[in-house]
Amino acid sequence: MRKICVITSGRQDYGHLYFILKDIEASNKLELVVFAPGNHHCIREIMQEFKTVQMTPCIRGIQDYGNFYSFVLDALKAYNPDMVMVLGDRFETHAAATAALLLNVPIVHAHGGEITKGAFDDKLRNGITMMSDIHFTAHEEYAKNVSYMARIGEYRDCITNEYCWNMNEDGFGYERFDTQDEKTKKHVKIFNVGSPGIDWLTRAKLKTKAELQQGLSIDLNQPFYVCCFHPETKNLANTERHIKEFCTALDKTGMQILFVMPNCDPCNNIIRQVVQSYDDAGRYSDCKPHLWHCVDNIDHLTYLSLLQCAEMIVGNSSSGIIEAASFNLPAVNIGTRQEGRIKPDNVFSCLCETEAILAAIDRAREWNALVGKCGNPYGDGRSSQRIVKVLEEVKEL
Repeated sequence: MRKICVITSGRQDYGHLYFILKDIEASNKLELVVFAPGNHHCIREIMQEFKTVQMTPCIRGIQDYGNFYSFVLDALKAYNPDMVMVLGDRFETHAAATAALLLNVPIVHAHGGEITKGAFDDKLRNGITMMSDIHFTAHEEYAKNVSYMARIGEYRDCITNEYCWNMNEDGFGYERFDTQDEKTKKHVKIFNVGSPGIDWLTRAKLKTKAELQQGLSIDLNQPFYVCCFHPETKNLANTERHIKEFCTALDKTGMQILFVMPNCDPCNNIIRQVVQSYDDAGRYSDCKPHLWHCVDNIDHLTYLSLLQCAEMIVGNSSSGIIEAASFNLPAVNIGTRQEGRIKPDNVFSCLCETEAILAAIDRAREWNALVGKCGNPYGDGRSSQRIVKVLEEVKEL
């Protein structure tokens, strides 16, 4: 049995990792170990669903990088896995990958090769890519980005041939680099599998409006926007201005707003305070009762179910670019946080200024009325199966 340690730190990766975890645990060739922080929003579910779970220290901000690294280092020594799997570009993910690197544990990285120019995530993501041995990307262009990084990394001295892109019958493939010397042959294993976050649409039943309505103060039978706004971590000085411009635009639409609060990036408290003031105004004002509803955390199934019911998604979450297209849902992408990602036809980008946001919302509405359909370049809902098949069959690193 090949022991795979999967590290999840919160809502930003757990929804994408969930079916990978389920398929690893169901495999007769793999053994699963899960590391998750004690304040993970799904920690109870993780403890109940998966057999071997190790809780790590709580993660509340970037100051916890060192604690998370130290714990993962000790836990990996104790469990001695054959591989460590991480997903994405978070600082705590980078800490975990660094711990695995220093113990010479092969690293499996999902969702590498992507570009988000408005956040420091690019450097974290690329750092994880350079440390990793197996790569699962969500798009062919991202696979090519990973291959480029491999060329300038540790493989630069052993590459003698152009890369070979091999497409499988289902449209996904991988790149491989070889040396001419069989004794020193190395491979860069890059598999373009699509985004595993979309697998929920083929493997789970979405919730109904009646199920979603419980505990919400807005009326889901009336039009509403799903909104989420994270700090542009390369431009933190403008966080307060950005969120005020955003909330002013949302308020001017007169729409019901379901706002999912930001993750633990720096300055997230500023966003929370401003959004909460609008939530309170909407909740208690006689003229605008219950127009806003804020939630701290939300599980992936509930979130996708809300996207299925929503009129639009507005903000700067990657879900507006990756998952929304599967619902033909108009998405307004604000600011630079997601700049550089491959965007489906349902995405309308704009500056983080009130009038620009309102204009983008109008363009999204027009697209929805005239076109209303688009393909999703990020996968077909079978990513997790592809990933686990590779983990079962890949040769020792």
